[in-house]
Amino acid sequence: MRTVRLHGGPYLIGVRHDESNQCLQVTVRGEPSDEQLAEADRLVRYMFSTEVDLSEFYRHVAEDEYLAPLTKKFTGTRMVREPDLFESFVKTIISQQLNLTFAGTLTNRLIALAGDTLDIDGETWPVFPTPEQVAQLEYEQLRELQFSRRKAEYIIDLARKIACGDLDLNRLQDMSDADVMKTLMPIRGVGRWTVECLLLFGLGRPNLLPAADIGLRNAVRHVYGLESQPTEAQVREIGSSWSPWCSYATLYLWESLD
Repeated sequence: MRTVRLHGGPYLIGVRHDESNQCLQVTVRGEPSDEQLAEADRLVRYMFSTEVDLSEFYRHVAEDEYLAPLTKKFTGTRMVREPDLFESFVKTIISQQLNLTFAGTLTNRLIALAGDTLDIDGETWPVFPTPEQVAQLEYEQLRELQFSRRKAEYIIDLARKIACGDLDLNRLQDMSDADVMKTLMPIRGVGRWTVECLLLFGLGRPNLLPAADIGLRNAVRHVYGLESQPTEAQVREIGSSWSPWCSYATLYLWESLD
């Protein structure tokens, strides 16, 4: 269960796996229009990457002695995307050089400060803020929530850039990975890792290799039986055979850490 914006309005959606029919069942709480229900259907398909044919990935790594066992263990695992690119972008910036628990705490504080709420049957659900809502904040408001000064500036400046029309995140959908990098890297506070995460969890691109990611390097060391943690260059060398499914090889390696 979570809130999403359907044609601008916040709604509560629920998604569950129907094991008997092997499908996702989706509910939308409130009074959505037919247009909003259609948007919810499109959004859930996007979030759970239902258009991805995993059999092609499995065939690609079928003879790989390291990855093939992982595809058997985690069969069916798909990339789960964020429903909104701004949300994905902000969460990624918050997560820079932080553990996931504290990053989640800061995200919840930002939502409580700037976002909307949705009341359904006596329960209050948080709604992630829009760029316009975050753009109205002052840096010190985030500093009071334990955001670093720079991170507060990165997030609010990004929101202002989007709100004033200098950056259109929707255009990224039609860009190549390289062009997305070229567009976003000049933004203050945005490095290669941040763009790679946006490409993975915001845009769901299938052939991303975030070789500098510590989690991926730890997983490669464990799965490949290396004596020490591989360097970024070594991960890129090992991952050269994963293309055009680097994102999914990365995902399954991350899963192996659990």
